[in-house]
Amino acid sequence: MKNNVDVRTLLSVYEKIKTQGHTIDFGSELDGIQCTENQDGYCVSMSDGTVSLDINFHNTYHFHTRNEDPDGVINQTTTEFHNNNEAQIQAFLKKLEVLDQKY
Repeated sequence: MKNNVDVRTLLSVYEKIKTQGHTIDFGSELDGIQCTENQDGYCVSMSDGTVSLDINFHNTYHFHTRNEDPDGVINQTTTEFHNNNEAQIQAFLKKLEVLDQKY
């Protein structure tokens, strides 16, 4: 992936969603971004419905996009598939950046 992700900033955004957002069934939500954490607190997740981001212990992270499987996407080359997913991830990161600046 082409992005440089600052995990500390992501965790700061997560904390803002958790403390300033409203409570939903499975976590908190702020400006269309939902966040959850597992029971021991070692893994947190954020999602906008198109892209989700898991941040794990030792600051490792993984993005998931709506179309994870390139074989399941009809009429799209592998390059188009990867570019589409990268664009979705970049748009998600921009939403997190805006949220971080706003709150």
